[in-house]
Amino acid sequence: MGKVSQKQKEKIVEQFLPRVRYYANKYTIALPPELSVEDLVSAGIVGLLEAIERYDPSMNATLSTFADFRIRGAIIDEIRSMQWASKDARKRLEEVRSVYSALEKEHNRSADDEEVARRMNITLDELYKTLSTANTMNMLNLDALGAGKEGEPLDILECISKEGERDMLDELHLKEMKETLGRAIDELPEKERLVVTLYYFEELTMKEIGKVLDISESRVCQLHGRVLVKLKGKVEQFKDR
Repeated sequence: MGKVSQKQKEKIVEQFLPRVRYYANKYTIALPPELSVEDLVSAGIVGLLEAIERYDPSMNATLSTFADFRIRGAIIDEIRSMQWASKDARKRLEEVRSVYSALEKEHNRSADDEEVARRMNITLDELYKTLSTANTMNMLNLDALGAGKEGEPLDILECISKEGERDMLDELHLKEMKETLGRAIDELPEKERLVVTLYYFEELTMKEIGKVLDISESRVCQLHGRVLVKLKGKVEQFKDR
């Protein structure tokens, strides 16, 4: 957007600060103890400043849309940089994903938590604890799901590029990925689909979703983790085609 003065930057930051705080609070689910909400706010502001520097009015997006992506990305990166989960926890999460996928193929329907726990020979509490780790390991965004060409991470900001500079193969890949995720979400059980809708489209917090569904915030967190595990499985199938 051209050279921006310090005064203009300060004005934009002030304008977007409520949005930064909203995302900081939104992503406090399963937050590592080393991080606070204020740490996430600081990361979001850094992302916002980067968006201001990189934004071009000729792009096919408003500054608000462009900044939103960068704010969220910066906050997620900050959480991942402090991710304390062990290799064993990541391995267990991958095992859970594989079992969900296997059971769904066997029965041609969504797998129940009880079935997954039995197949893995673990308790429901152990399964739910593993699912909760998905909230910080597999945050739902195209970057996290490895949607880029040839398996490379996809910079969502590059997708909002000038019309004439877009790569048609990248466009097709992104379109197919969105369609794959859309179908996967449609196939989710009603409660899980509702969590996705309320969290990602209505932008409610986990606590607010819990009130809507009349369940605890921790249970919403578990449902959210299960959704991420399932969607990650669908994306892996897409990439292996």
